[in-house]
Amino acid sequence: MELILEGSLETEITKEELLEFEIELDDVVAVLISICEIFESSQIVSFLISGFGQEKWPVDCRTDLATIIEQIPNILEKIRAGKFSFQLDFYEQGIERQLSFEEDNSLVKVTCVSRTNWMPNPSAIFIERHEVLSMFESLYRNFLEYSEVLCIELAKNPLLKDWKS
Repeated sequence: MELILEGSLETEITKEELLEFEIELDDVVAVLISICEIFESSQIVSFLISGFGQEKWPVDCRTDLATIIEQIPNILEKIRAGKFSFQLDFYEQGIERQLSFEEDNSLVKVTCVSRTNWMPNPSAIFIERHEVLSMFESLYRNFLEYSEVLCIELAKNPLLKDWKS
């Protein structure tokens, strides 16, 4: 799972372009959704995830990144405290999958459950703890970095203060 750049971050989205995504920014989720909308429309930021028998999951920044990014700070808090038991829910219609992370000796067992016709194969994989930490830290760090360039006003929104760890 990663957030990658497929172009250059040299140009910030203008205030006029931001107006296209203007929704009432009354909570953290609304701000995160707006950032994800800008990522999608920029066409230079991509959200990629693969595994469990599928080379490339059908995900995007607009809907799927928006649904999971709000969960990342809580997950990072648990991982940094040495707790590797948590869930990451891709609840948006279409993808509808849940990843359950469980400590299994020195490894982390990740189980994928689908709520659609698609079936994971295999349904579980094992990952080193440091890889789990690295994956989530990288996703979070890239999200912050890209938002601070592409949509600096949204990235500075005071509602994100408590969301940022």
